[in-house]
Amino acid sequence: MQYRKFHDRHFTRFALAGRLTGQGGDEVRDLIADVKHATDRRCVLDLGGLEFIDSAGIGMLLVVNGEAIAAGKSVAMLTGEGQVLRVVTLTRIGMIIPQFESLDAYVASCVPEEVLAEHPCAPGENPLALAARALKADAA
Repeated sequence: MQYRKFHDRHFTRFALAGRLTGQGGDEVRDLIADVKHATDRRCVLDLGGLEFIDSAGIGMLLVVNGEAIAAGKSVAMLTGEGQVLRVVTLTRIGMIIPQFESLDAYVASCVPEEVLAEHPCAPGENPLALAARALKADAA
């Protein structure tokens, strides 16, 4: 497993790629360290680049989550497709680590209520567009 780190204004996204199995201990230790030392309190594990995950990989995600909580961070995950989505769904890990179908869905869930109040949704407007507009206004 490999991962890349991306910074956004409100969170840090870790894009995982490859195979997340019991063989990826060193990479997971690096991921844990990066999550714990991230400047943002919110971290997102993007599983979209994973081609395979097994039960040991699910366990590693739980360890990442536990270590993040101990460091005062919150973790969410973006579910992948195919086999990864099936395993995530089967194991119900989303009951422990909040899961989202897309980055837009995650961003929409993280926009503070007071920011939404300042940017009301127009009739028929997509709430995700509102969230993106609110985040841009908040950044300015």
